[in-house]
Amino acid sequence: MGNKDEVEIKESDYELIPMSPIRRLEKRLERVEDLSVPESGSVFKDVVEIVRMNQLIVDQLAKSNDALRIEISKLPAKIDELVMNLKELINFVKASGHQEQRQMSMESMAPLLNKLDELVKANKGASEKNDAMLELLDTVSKRLRPARPPVALPGMPPRPPQTRPIQRPIKKPF
Repeated sequence: MGNKDEVEIKESDYELIPMSPIRRLEKRLERVEDLSVPESGSVFKDVVEIVRMNQLIVDQLAKSNDALRIEISKLPAKIDELVMNLKELINFVKASGHQEQRQMSMESMAPLLNKLDELVKANKGASEKNDAMLELLDTVSKRLRPARPPVALPGMPPRPPQTRPIQRPIKKPF
């Protein structure tokens, strides 16, 4: 059966196929050919325009590069000026420090030292009075505690008596 069909196909010079897909393919080919073959003049114009744009970009880069070189060449001089100004500032600060040390002698500081001594003595007296007051308050507190029992509110546990520790002054050498 297969041999007879092959013989018939070989003997026939034509086949029946639909024409619409073939026509669609022909139209597509025509469109592709129209799009792929632009005018040779327009391609040349596009290439010339691209070359001009590239040249403008190169020119602008060269100008900005030159301007940058000029600015960078100015930097060492400005840095040297800055270093000199900083050295002057440091020397000025050192000189003013030496003048302050010379001006602050023991004789010029004597009134200030005397005032500080008076303040230290007054502070010691106040500290001693505070210590005596604390001791007196502690003794009064101890005497009053046995006379008044702590009050307990209904539903609350009784509070333990509070004691204040006796603070002793810290002796600082002046």
